[in-house]
Amino acid sequence: MKDRRQVLRTRFGSRVQVTHPEHGIAVFHTADVSDGGLYLLNGPFDFAMGDSITVRVLDLPEQAPEVAVTVVRRDAGGVGLQFAD
Repeated sequence: MKDRRQVLRTRFGSRVQVTHPEHGIAVFHTADVSDGGLYLLNGPFDFAMGDSITVRVLDLPEQAPEVAVTVVRRDAGGVGLQFAD
């Protein structure tokens, strides 16, 4: 399968707080990040394509802002999230 990514991905293993409108709040782990989004490893609950959620990076010296994202890809390892405009 051809890789259609248009932006460079950087490995970024971090804990993030995910807020989902139906499932609530849980902690997940990231695998990578880019200017367009990030990849979340499988965690406490599943996501559907098109789900709108928020993520917040944890374990920083100061509290990070919540960022709106949309689920745009699913595979056996996790989900691809696109940053909302």
